[in-house]
Amino acid sequence: MKICFALLLALLPTFSAGASPNNERWARPLTSKLIVVRGFDGAAYRVNHYGRAHRGVDLLSEVGDQVFTPTDGVVAYVGVINSIPIVVIAHRNSGGIDLGVRTTYLPVETHLIVGDAVSRSELIGVVGAQNHLSGRTVLHWGERLNREYRNPLRRLGAPVLLPRM
Repeated sequence: MKICFALLLALLPTFSAGASPNNERWARPLTSKLIVVRGFDGAAYRVNHYGRAHRGVDLLSEVGDQVFTPTDGVVAYVGVINSIPIVVIAHRNSGGIDLGVRTTYLPVETHLIVGDAVSRSELIGVVGAQNHLSGRTVLHWGERLNREYRNPLRRLGAPVLLPRM
């Protein structure tokens, strides 16, 4: 019983709407059903921050699918790395204070430039033509909080379809 109660207390700040600006529930980055092709590899990341680990989630998508920002922020980076178009959003609270949260989206083609303000659920671009190792088109969605990578799915507070094992 104590373990269940401790687990519940540990999860409450993560999923309560409005516990703090860093724990608000986010909007979904895609309008389609969220199907995870490859999940966040938190265990590998915790063992070695610079080793092989998947620092985000790959969501099944189609080329041209619209991509939306989950919460308010400012465009921190738009560019191409290793031939992959990338958008990074620095998230801020309603007072404009940087929360230390960055989200990454790739491959995403956008018209935005660094410094553009974006609002929750605002269109930030479309999924570009880049095949995943599985041969499928995916949106890679990552979250970083103060230089620590996190699983962005924990912010949604809603069911997500995980791949079959």
